[in-house]
Amino acid sequence: MTMTFEIDDEAVARAYADRWWLFLISGILWLFLGFIILSLRPASISVLVILIAVAFWLGAMTQFALASVTSGGWRVVTIIGGILAIAAGIATIVWPGPTLVVISIFVAWYLLIRGIFDVAMSLSHTHVHGWWMVLIAGIIGIALGAWAIGNPDRSVLLFVTIIGIWTIFKGAADLMAAFTYRNMKKDFTPA
Repeated sequence: MTMTFEIDDEAVARAYADRWWLFLISGILWLFLGFIILSLRPASISVLVILIAVAFWLGAMTQFALASVTSGGWRVVTIIGGILAIAAGIATIVWPGPTLVVISIFVAWYLLIRGIFDVAMSLSHTHVHGWWMVLIAGIIGIALGAWAIGNPDRSVLLFVTIIGIWTIFKGAADLMAAFTYRNMKKDFTPA
């Protein structure tokens, strides 16, 4: 069995247009989480662990929503990404004893890998309106992830701020994508 990474341009555009509301929900949830993260100043590691787990699970939901609009090898990749995000969220809750360095490394690598995935997906879907929004989100994810990986000894407050900024940007990008895809839906409906 071979896995294909071929893309049917019109099918992808129709799938995005038909499921524009998934991006709307995702964007609202990402923004909500980002504002919560930036408004709370966690005094304990347990609060930080819960926020990180929620971010992982929201990332998994986004990956599964993306799997509903992709096909072939990309669908497999997005499903695996979602499963890994769920596992990372569970691991964060189950083993809160590890130091903040270990948790920050998980998040930093997630941002880096997710950023790479977003860049790859956007560059392979340049025919879809709004592809550049995912590209920008991916580049920011790569930059924040690489920066966090470069020095895992950063303070808790600084690391929470990085996560908050990324989630807000991701939410804004998903909201813009939702409205772009909703407008695309008009192109596919018969006049």
